[in-house]
Amino acid sequence: MPDPRGPSSKIELRVLRSHHTATMRSEVDSSTLSLAMGRVQQAVREALEKQGVTGSSGPFARYHSMGETVDFEAGVMVDKPIAPDGDVKPGVLPSGPAAIAVHAGPYDTLDATYDAMRGWLDGNPDYVANGGPYEIYLTDPSAEPDPSKWLTEIIFPLKAGS
Repeated sequence: MPDPRGPSSKIELRVLRSHHTATMRSEVDSSTLSLAMGRVQQAVREALEKQGVTGSSGPFARYHSMGETVDFEAGVMVDKPIAPDGDVKPGVLPSGPAAIAVHAGPYDTLDATYDAMRGWLDGNPDYVANGGPYEIYLTDPSAEPDPSKWLTEIIFPLKAGS
């Protein structure tokens, strides 16, 4: 079933409100990213359980740098700040303008949507990226085993360009 909001290449400009987060940051070799992502998300879930806090979003990951080594933080949005718990820390996803696309399909094809978003930025010089992009995983792979049905929202925070 295709994404009812449109194809992966449809990019919207929205103004987002800020969100409190519970995240853990990690730096890993790109070949181990999916394993590290699972480990980090598990640590965040355990920290939230200890505090009796429920996430207010699906899992997300924010990328601070990508290459052979990936610096990322992963977690969930929460309704109010959490107490730090080991490597799990409170944080905030900032408010402001953002370019947003919904990627339909498996994670190994996310590059196509990222390329479309970079093209959008190149064609819209009134905006530049403002910090690392992040992904919100709208589909839980454990509930939907067919990767062609997975939906991932990709968000590029923006600021005014020059």
